[in-house]
Amino acid sequence: MQPWRRTDWTLRDRTAQAWTLGHKPRHSRQIDAACGRHIARFPHKLVGIELDTAALLSLRALLHHSRRFGRPHRGNRADHWTTRAIMDTNNQLARLDRIKGRNAA
Repeated sequence: MQPWRRTDWTLRDRTAQAWTLGHKPRHSRQIDAACGRHIARFPHKLVGIELDTAALLSLRALLHHSRRFGRPHRGNRADHWTTRAIMDTNNQLARLDRIKGRNAA
């Protein structure tokens, strides 16, 4: 089954697939189309319920440093999908830190 047709993705699976697509050595129409499909189906809802800190940190690193999935240059970020994704990821990481702090006390 093609990866973009899967309906049972977890955030960890999506991030791993994005890293794989992002590290393809050459640009081609197929890879660009696959990246476009991956971005179009980005699960903003999954970020808000993710409890695995490592998966969230991996997603944040992908959004900041990937060639194909990374943030655009300043001035082009306002309506870009990565802005919302990074904000959702940072908010969820902050929530998990607060919960961890409450449970440690």
